[in-house]
Amino acid sequence: MNLYLLRHGIAAVLGHENDFRDEQRALTTEGIAKMRQAAVGLRQLRIEFDAIISSPLLRARQTAEIVAKELKFRQSLQEWDELSPESTAEAVLRRLLDLRDRSSVLLVGHQPSIGCLACYLLFGNARSSLPFKKGAVFCIGVSNPPPWAGELLWMLPSRALRQIAEL
Repeated sequence: MNLYLLRHGIAAVLGHENDFRDEQRALTTEGIAKMRQAAVGLRQLRIEFDAIISSPLLRARQTAEIVAKELKFRQSLQEWDELSPESTAEAVLRRLLDLRDRSSVLLVGHQPSIGCLACYLLFGNARSSLPFKKGAVFCIGVSNPPPWAGELLWMLPSRALRQIAEL
């Protein structure tokens, strides 16, 4: 399975507009525009997904919706509480067992938990977090789980995806 890990796009800071609730932080206008362009970059790379799953937080859902729209993804998007910022890599992987027959899955989440998941898959340790800039994508080839052993196939920051979109 190719597991794609995507950190959500640029989101609003905590404030009155989101009632000071982290789960209500939406993507900014800039975040939406950059994420759309990054998604075009994914389309240029001919990336396709069997499933797109996001954290239930607004900014992650919006990011997943943008990617799904640009890639003309026809299935329903899924939301997993296990992709919330406070969740663990182990919880995500338990849930991912149901999709082990899929060949290409996109998970949209948050830092540091998405970086901890990447670290777990690549190094067997979720106590550290790989750095994920907003809108960055890691593609990790995962052996037939369990055990969850992964190999980093590629990593592209949002800026690189946006540059690919312009080619």
